[in-house]
Amino acid sequence: MRKKTILIPMLLVLFSCWLAGPVASAATRNESRSAGQPAIDVARLESRIHDLINQERKDAGLPELAWNQTLQQIARDYSQDMATRNFFSHTDPEGRTFVERYRRAGFKCAIRKGFFFGMSTNLGSENIAYNHLSSAIVRRHGQADAEGQFAAAVVRQWMTSPGHRRNILTRYFRREGIGVAIGRDGKVLVTQNFC
Repeated sequence: MRKKTILIPMLLVLFSCWLAGPVASAATRNESRSAGQPAIDVARLESRIHDLINQERKDAGLPELAWNQTLQQIARDYSQDMATRNFFSHTDPEGRTFVERYRRAGFKCAIRKGFFFGMSTNLGSENIAYNHLSSAIVRRHGQADAEGQFAAAVVRQWMTSPGHRRNILTRYFRREGIGVAIGRDGKVLVTQNFC
């Protein structure tokens, strides 16, 4: 009887690992592990992108965006969803947008515009991007600042796109969260959520 008691939980663990699929969760692993790819620290990459976004805002005479942990988790979860289910869109396969993602997380976006204070889950915005590690990282003298180079590539991509640039330079946004997920094939998905 004891052998059956031990065997069943072990089989359940093995089965659940098999169901997890080919993409490891960015929340449970901190670095990319693809053969031949530079190691990327997800949290450090998110922070580097955040710093570059704030530099763009500062250069435009705008206040910096504060880091918001809830927005960061919403963004990271969505990047992981895109990586796991292999899609790239502001709308998930079920038709949900960032508005629903904010609502599901219990996040209310309150933005002050002039004398008025708007409180609604449909305020805010989202940017997404993807690239492959190998195309965004250049080795110089055997060294690569992988996070720095990749962060610069993502921000450059957003700043050359009118819609993404407009989100980044929206005067009344005060907070952001950036979430990254890395697929085993080296594809990096980035979500940026604003409020």
